[in-house]
Amino acid sequence: MRHTWMVAALALVGAAVAGCSKGEGCLGDAAGCRVETPCKSLSWTCEGGSLELKVLAREDEARPGLDALSSAGDVQIGNDQVVAVIAAIGNQNFLDPNGGGLLDLYNRGKDNDSINQVLTVTGILPGDSVRYTKLEILDERPARVAVQVSGTLDGRPDHKVYTRYEVRPCEPGIRIRTEIVNGAPDNAMWALSDGFYWSKREPLPFTPGEGVGFNHPSFNLLTINGAYRTAPFLASTPVTDPAASYALVACNQQVIEGFQSDVVSTGGLVRTVVPPRGYQVYERFLGVAAGRDAAAGASLAQEVRGKLFGEKTVVLSGKVEAPASLAGSGFRTSVLVLEGTAETPAEKRVPWSQAVPGEDGAFRVRVPAGKPWVVEVHHFGKKSVERVFDAVNADADLGTFTLPATAKVRLEVSDTLSGAWLDSEVFLVAADDATRTGAAGTFHGQMGSCSPWLGPPPGASPACNRVLVRSGVAEFEAPLGKFHLYAFKGPFWTLARRTETFTPAGGTYAFRLRELAVQPQGTITADLHVHGAASFDSSLPDRDRVLSFAATDLDVAVATDHDVVYDYSTVVAELGLQQKLSTVTGVETTAHIPWFKIPGSDFPLVIGHYNFWPLAYQPWLPRNGGPYDEQLEPGELFDRADTLYTSSVPVVQLNHPWAEAEFGRDLGFPRALGLNALQDLPAKDDGTVGGMYVRARGKNANNAHHAQEVMNGTENDLLPAYRAFWFYTLSQGQLSTGTANSDSHGLVDNTVGVPRNVVFADTAPGTGFEVDRLNEGIRAGRVLGTNGPVITAELSDKDGTFRPYGFTPVQPGSGSALRLKVSAAPWVPVEEIRVVVNGAVTKTFSGADLQRPGDAFGWEGLVRFDREIPLSELALPAGRDAWVVVEAGAPLPVVGDVGGGFSSETVPHGTKDGIPDTADNDGDGAVTEKDVATGAKVGPMRPPPPPQDEAHPQFHFSQVVTGGYPFAFTNPFILDADGNGRFDAPGAESK
Repeated sequence: MRHTWMVAALALVGAAVAGCSKGEGCLGDAAGCRVETPCKSLSWTCEGGSLELKVLAREDEARPGLDALSSAGDVQIGNDQVVAVIAAIGNQNFLDPNGGGLLDLYNRGKDNDSINQVLTVTGILPGDSVRYTKLEILDERPARVAVQVSGTLDGRPDHKVYTRYEVRPCEPGIRIRTEIVNGAPDNAMWALSDGFYWSKREPLPFTPGEGVGFNHPSFNLLTINGAYRTAPFLASTPVTDPAASYALVACNQQVIEGFQSDVVSTGGLVRTVVPPRGYQVYERFLGVAAGRDAAAGASLAQEVRGKLFGEKTVVLSGKVEAPASLAGSGFRTSVLVLEGTAETPAEKRVPWSQAVPGEDGAFRVRVPAGKPWVVEVHHFGKKSVERVFDAVNADADLGTFTLPATAKVRLEVSDTLSGAWLDSEVFLVAADDATRTGAAGTFHGQMGSCSPWLGPPPGASPACNRVLVRSGVAEFEAPLGKFHLYAFKGPFWTLARRTETFTPAGGTYAFRLRELAVQPQGTITADLHVHGAASFDSSLPDRDRVLSFAATDLDVAVATDHDVVYDYSTVVAELGLQQKLSTVTGVETTAHIPWFKIPGSDFPLVIGHYNFWPLAYQPWLPRNGGPYDEQLEPGELFDRADTLYTSSVPVVQLNHPWAEAEFGRDLGFPRALGLNALQDLPAKDDGTVGGMYVRARGKNANNAHHAQEVMNGTENDLLPAYRAFWFYTLSQGQLSTGTANSDSHGLVDNTVGVPRNVVFADTAPGTGFEVDRLNEGIRAGRVLGTNGPVITAELSDKDGTFRPYGFTPVQPGSGSALRLKVSAAPWVPVEEIRVVVNGAVTKTFSGADLQRPGDAFGWEGLVRFDREIPLSELALPAGRDAWVVVEAGAPLPVVGDVGGGFSSETVPHGTKDGIPDTADNDGDGAVTEKDVATGAKVGPMRPPPPPQDEAHPQFHFSQVVTGGYPFAFTNPFILDADGNGRFDAPGAESK
């Protein structure tokens, strides 16, 4: 891959860069050298101007914004306008191999840090990041303060790198200069750049260019060379408050070159082939402006370019008015400013700025002088007004832009029995085709489409088509049209619906909900995989995150933010929920740096994601005290976590074990290995991928997790694959608890608590909650996973005593039976019940076997099935140990293994691995090669489309459990059929 890129670059560049002489900064590689000060031609003047320089200590734990990562030992430099934090050597975070990157950059006095991190890179492969090994503090006050870091490209000691971060008085940003020397005997292909790690978080990169702005070409590792574009600057826009917009401008060249995506952006020098002893210098100014739009950063970038290159700019101002006040409208109104005329095709117009009007409707943008402009005003995610202006050569007032009428909506949600106000969530669904089309919107083509679009999907409520209701009341603005309004408080409550037509007159809409007696006695509900703004890929504010727990009536939420331990207890107390809701501090380790090589793979891998809880929340430490997880096998990671728990009964959970890789990073260890579920695991490491899965390089083996996800997310697209892998491990004798978690990152991607775990545990939420008791129930397999149906099941032993499911073996007798009861809220359909033995469905109940409620919005008809089933009807293997799982909900979709699984390079195409990889996408009732998407080897695994007919049993369910179908599963009964006191696993050939 590197060779392919270099060949293309050689053709592009065609000439080598000359070598350097001694004395040019660190280019001569002299001992103790100092990088020259960056951007010498750039200047600001002001009165006074103080500077700050300090090494952060434990007591400096306050964090300024959603993305702040600073910890003890990091270096903070700043002036009276901005503050920057550079990671200490060894304080590793995310993609940074060893510290030395820019962690935080924010406006002084504002909690608005909005970047995960900014790294020095020369490409996108693991060896293209810089591993800094030395940090020097340069106190040159009153002129400047600076930090110099030095190191090499990661794994390439002959490619030396030196970077200087510098802050001067008065300046709204940080100056950066990087010098890199090719000490190798071969040519090097470099794209020396700043890498911005957005990770699908709400900051979006914005660059001027024909048809660009927020819209950038998609790419993968093989096509990335074609995604590079030049631009005068890179800006960013956030969609939550408080927030900052960033501006990247090169000082030593007229443009920056890079690629842009909602995961990673780069901006830097033009791709260049550098010969032996050659070097590159990249100088840039990275500015930060308080603002919730691209205009804040873009205007600053234009100001910087004016100082550097003498470019002339003008300020365009205007006002947006609406029949209803814009006060509190947040990010729902957006002004896009494009270079062009009425005759310029949309794809040829050049976006230069994007502004969010203030509460008074006013907006201001700085743009190049002498150009004609098209100004678009977007409201609720779609263009509402467009006006064209001739070439503008001086500051201009563009006048007033009037938006169409909208509706002011008030929701009221209360308890049917007590009349008390309820925390809840309301979904708005377009009720006719005209509304569905008219209310559909996006954020300038990004973040997906919603109908209605009430606000940016990653942000605070209202988001997309969802509104959080706090203490029974929510008020918001909405587009006009006809909508179904669904009031929802989780799967164990009634569902309420109203169908209303929103008009400019607005309205108040009341709902009444009722808790249902479906949750088994002695249980507690828990979501064991939840993200909030502490995660690098979430921007949901803590208040809304905690409110979402209460809105869906969760008892326990485990904070599992990516690579940082987090604690929601303070917010729980602030909202007065501490007697109803308990939270647990944990982490989802998220390996970023590919390194793990397995047979058959040409590209290094990572080990995927694991949850650990409970852990101590220590915000003065890197990752808030979470374990370092890079370049470790799972067992080695488990060993590190062993020293961090706050409980003697911790839990390690393997997350989404068969999820697809994202941006070249594996999300599940078993899939990364390419395990074959048709083959038994070896007892120890034998050099195969199965051996890698079970091996131990320390105390813990790589498969020593206590739990693994069977359901991950509200959408059930990969449920068949996760289910198949869990069944495989049970048959291998690996008794890890199957769990069901939302993996929610916001209000829209997944609904928190759907699915959830119903855990048999001797504890309750509130001040007396004991996490040890919860974890004991989980580790014992006393867990039901569900997104609606509730299964209670017991199995009688040889003495006639009924035993619960879990990992304690049960010795059955000749008259043993399975006592089975299935209940659900009336709006949750139960169309099928399945008994699974050793991975195969051996008994199914459907049709006349099941009861159906008469009113989906009522509270009667909860019990759908209640019966004892003789074990003799379950086709158990005679005289052999077995495991039994019960499932209930919808019929499973038709899926199959067409060969190659999801294992990409590690399993040759056509080799079946026992894991479903393709759905019946053509609807002919069978899975064949015809179902595979064009150009793909396998897949997709799309769930069945949501029903459009209200008479369909899943219609109402699908409106609030989007992308999912009803599904619940028990953990296994372990049958010790031969009575030897242990479980003799049936193996891969058992089903």
